Amino acid sequence: MNVSLSFPNEIETALRQQASARGVDIATFVQEIVAERLHEVQEETLETPPSGRSLSEKLQSLIRLHPPSHGQVDDSRESIYAGRDA
Repeated sequence: MNVSLSFPNEIETALRQQASARGVDIATFVQEIVAERLHEVQEETLETPPSGRSLSEKLQSLIRLHPPSHGQVDDSRESIYAGRDA
């Protein structure tokens, strides 16, 4: 499979430096990073039996699967009770 990616200059520079330090080209280095991360995710979600983990470990696993949202939420009293006769 071929995938085209665009990175900001500072990330590209860091990737090139790390690839060079390992003695591989940038494409090989990025493939290695993706493969390592995919393996980690598979271990977290598929290979670890849920019954063998504590509640805290299960929760942390779920949290890692969902990146944080930086959206705004209006949780003011007025927005929650808007339209209700008090």
